[in-house]
Amino acid sequence: MPRLSSFDLRLIRVFEAVVECGGFAAAQSRLNISTSTISTHISDFEKRIGFRLCERGRSGFRLTERGRLVYEESRKLLNRIDAYGASLAEMKDRLAGRLSIGFVDCLVSHPDFPLPNIVHSINVKNPDVEFELVVDSRHELERAVLDERLHVAIGPFVRSIAGLEFIPLFEERHEVFCGARHPLFESVQTSFSSADLADHPAAIRDYNLDFDIERFGNLTVGARISSIDAVAVLVLSGRFVGFLPSHFAAKWVESGQMRALPGENLSYLSQQSLILKPSARQSSLVSALLEEVEREARGGR
Repeated sequence: MPRLSSFDLRLIRVFEAVVECGGFAAAQSRLNISTSTISTHISDFEKRIGFRLCERGRSGFRLTERGRLVYEESRKLLNRIDAYGASLAEMKDRLAGRLSIGFVDCLVSHPDFPLPNIVHSINVKNPDVEFELVVDSRHELERAVLDERLHVAIGPFVRSIAGLEFIPLFEERHEVFCGARHPLFESVQTSFSSADLADHPAAIRDYNLDFDIERFGNLTVGARISSIDAVAVLVLSGRFVGFLPSHFAAKWVESGQMRALPGENLSYLSQQSLILKPSARQSSLVSALLEEVEREARGGR
C-alpha cells in the first residue's frame, strides 16, 4: 500500500471500529453497515496490506500480533488526520475534529463529575467537534493517554507517572456495603472493624488488590473482580461485602437493598483527577476542554 487513497482510509476506519467494538457484529451500529459488508472491507484491507489482521469465527474475534501493530499505527494516523481537520477548521475560527476522553466506570452518578457540563458547553460553542468517550480501567486509560489514543482521561490516578500531568478534579467517597440478604444487614452494631468482617466473603477489586486487602485485614476473599458494577452485583446477592462509591450505591441504599457498614478503615476518599500528556496542551481541542475544566472548578462561572 505505497499511497493511501480515500478507500484505504475508509478501510482503516472500519478496521478501527471493529477492533474498538470487539468484533464485526458489535461494530454494526457504530458503522451503520451490515456484518457482511464489514467482513468484505476487512478482507479487502488484508489483501491490500498483504497479511491477516484478525481471527474470526466461532471462537470469536481476536487480533493477530501484526493486526495489533496495524491498529496502533492506524490510531496514530487517524489522530493526525483529525488534528489536520481541526487545524483547517481553526483557520475559519471554528474548532473541529475528534476529542477523545476516557474515564473509569460509575463516575457519571457523582454530583461533581464535570464531564456532562463540559461536553455540553464545548458542543454548544463548537458543534463540529466529534466526541469519543471511552470507559475503561485506570491502567488502560493511563496507557491510552501515554500512547496518544486518548487526549485526556478522568479517574483515580493514584501514582505519579512519568510523562503525564495530573489535574485534581473532585473526591469520591467509598464505603464497605452489604446487601439486604447479608447476615450483617440487620445488625444494630454501630461500628464495625475489619475483624468483624473476617468471616464474611469480600469482593476484592483486582485493580486495587493491595489496598482492599490492607483495609479488610484478615479477610476471606470470596471473589476477585475488575469493575464497580461487578462489586455491586455481588453485594446485592447478599453473599459478599465490598467497597462501592457512596454516590453509586445511593439508589440501592434508598430502596433498602444495601447498607453501608461504618467503621475504622471501612471508608475512604478517592481523589479523581484528569490526566494528559503535557504536549497535548498544544491541541486547540484540549485547550478548549481545559478551559471548561477550569470554568467548572469555579462553579460554572
